[in-house]
This record gives sequence, C-alpha cells and structure tokens, in this order.
Amino acid sequence: MPRPSRWPEILQAAGQEFREHGYENATLEGIATRVGILKGSVYNYVDSKEDLLLAVVEQPARALLAELDRLLADADSGVAVRLRELVRMQVRIFSEYYPAAFVYLEHLGRLELSPRFAEFRRMDARYMEAVEALVAEGAASGEFSLAAEPRIVARALVGMVDWMQHWFTPHGEEADIRLADQLFALALGGLAAGGSMRAMLGALPDPLVVET
Repeated sequence: MPRPSRWPEILQAAGQEFREHGYENATLEGIATRVGILKGSVYNYVDSKEDLLLAVVEQPARALLAELDRLLADADSGVAVRLRELVRMQVRIFSEYYPAAFVYLEHLGRLELSPRFAEFRRMDARYMEAVEALVAEGAASGEFSLAAEPRIVARALVGMVDWMQHWFTPHGEEADIRLADQLFALALGGLAAGGSMRAMLGALPDPLVVET
C-alpha cells in the first residue's frame, strides 16, 4: 500500500521556515525537521530550495488572481462595494494561506530577480492595475473625491493592506472580516473626502515659503 504524500506538510513547513528565517537563512534541513523527516526525503519532492519557494508562493498568488477575476466581473455593484470586497478577499487569502501569502510579499524582490518568477511579476502588475482602475472608476463616477491621482491612491491602498504582513495573524472568519471592514472604513474616509482635504491643505500657508 503506497504511503501518503508528505507534500502538504512540506509546503506548510517551508512557508513557516521562509517566514521566520527568510529565504537566505532558511534550510532544507530545517524544513525537514519541522515535518519530522530526513533532509534527503525533501528531494523526493523538489530539486532545490528555490523550487520550494516557488511552490509556497504559487498557491496564494493564483488564488488572489482567481478571486480578482470574479470581483472584476461583478459590474452591477458600486465601486465602493467592490473595493470593500477586494480588501475582504485579500484578508481572507492572508488567513487561508498563512503564512505562504506573506512569504510571497516578503520575497517579491527576490522573485523579481529570478526569470523563473516572471509570471508572478505579471500577476502583481495585473493586480495593481485592477486596483488603480477601480479607484479611477470611482473618481470618474463621483463616488470618490481623491487626494491624489488614481495611481498614487491605488498604491497607498495596496501598501496599507500589504503592510499586514508585519502584524496580522488569523483569528477566524468573523474576526478577519471585521478587521477587513475596519481597514476599508479607514481607506474609504480618504477616498470620499480626500479631494476636500487636499483643497484645505492647499489653502494653508506653507511654512517653507519665507515672505520678503
């Protein structure tokens, strides 16, 4: 009778190892120890540590794009509703693929250097373009009054959510949705009132300008 595959355990252990030690300091021996197998057994599944990094980040990256496609296909909902769902979706993926999703964010720089990860660079660019398009649509429809151009606003929104890698741990579906809505409420204040805030700031005297 064939033995069950240890691949799911190896993936989870690799995610933990990369999360705690970073790619450079993570070792196949450390990953094997977490699973309770010999280091040589890991080579039954992958040829290198980079193969493991690729496998760890692939699942959350593809899950995110699949959810994004579903969200963008919803043309009947307002932009604010879709952006709220995008934040909820992101937090849900952070939770379901913890810590693999954060390994992806932490190692984006390394992924950009390797030709093997070109597809992930395209995924990241597509995600940012989708967020920017939603922000621009909201500004055009009058739902949003932006403090800056859509490109900057989109990057600020994504940056706020991505920063969760430094402090977030899953607490269950209900708590995670509540957290996502709190983050979106914070962002929505800026999206709705950013233009008036920019006008108010523009009317303030500039302390760097010295009158002569």
